[in-house]
Amino acid sequence: MKDKTKTFSLKRLWVLILLPIALIIIGKAKADPEFCGMYAQKIYPVLSGTLNHLFSMTDVSVAQIILLVLAFIIVFYTLTTVLGLIFTEGKLKKLIGYIVNLAGMASFIVFLFSITCAINYYSPSFAERENIVTEKSTKSELADMLTDIVSRLNTAKENFDGRYRSFEDNSELSAEYMAALSEQYPSLSGDYSGPKPVSFFGFMSLSRITGFFFPFTYEANVNDTIPKVSIPATMCHELAHLRGHMREDEANFIAYMACMQSGDPEFIYSGLMLAYAHTSSALYGEDAELCHQIISGLSDDVKQDITEKNNYWKKYDGPVAELSDKVNDIYLKANDQQDGVKSYGRMVDLLLYEFRQRQNNIE
Repeated sequence: MKDKTKTFSLKRLWVLILLPIALIIIGKAKADPEFCGMYAQKIYPVLSGTLNHLFSMTDVSVAQIILLVLAFIIVFYTLTTVLGLIFTEGKLKKLIGYIVNLAGMASFIVFLFSITCAINYYSPSFAERENIVTEKSTKSELADMLTDIVSRLNTAKENFDGRYRSFEDNSELSAEYMAALSEQYPSLSGDYSGPKPVSFFGFMSLSRITGFFFPFTYEANVNDTIPKVSIPATMCHELAHLRGHMREDEANFIAYMACMQSGDPEFIYSGLMLAYAHTSSALYGEDAELCHQIISGLSDDVKQDITEKNNYWKKYDGPVAELSDKVNDIYLKANDQQDGVKSYGRMVDLLLYEFRQRQNNIE
């Protein structure tokens, strides 16, 4: 008699072949910089340009729809499988089918991720492509930069009337400003469509997620419930990922540069807030007293904006946020960002590079 359980499972096992193929692709990327360079320069631009253009035809985040539908399918399938195991016969067949189906789905997703995005984690960095050389800095230099940022923040606040634009307007402008920045940095060249608003019913804030780049539709998505001062810089950050710059520290620096060179008071203020957060955190770790002394120079209006932003995130402190940080840490390390969440702090080295360039030009 033919083993129906075995036949049932084997029909789905072919999908599992995609997982080792994906691992081979990632292994090739790790070992062969030329392969990564070829992908980044010839294959990725075609993929990202075509699919980003396709999904930009709607203002709705297709990524959000896909993720919600996928979550519903998994939950529904799990519940029906559990009920089937309890109340019907053929328990072994149902259990094997459930495991094989989920494994096949995971294998397919990992394979898609490997060809749409993952290779970029091993491609030459933004700094390497743009011949940016970072250096180790002294505490004194870090303090000088924070002092400069504090002064610029005060000025930026004076120049910004505090009337934030709509998400839609800033979305269009962020695409324009990133395209303008590509004239200085060729690795950012390409067509841009504006980021889309998402929130997942508050779950993103609960998880401390300000935005995400979805590699299967090449959409930049931004949590539209976060403090408005953070939205312009976050938009530019996610658009940096669209151009294949997956490192978080570099995406932050690119966002900062796009904001600074925009000439737009709202974007400049947002970009400086981003730079301030990273620089003050770095100096605080070196010399808390000196850090407090410098940031005391912030104007009352700027301090109020920082307090409001901190209070917003304080509302979401808890186990979900902690779990999200751990998952993000694992994700970054799995994609060869070995510092994990600490890779965000390396933005300071790039900021110091830009600070030195400006100081040299002034002198």
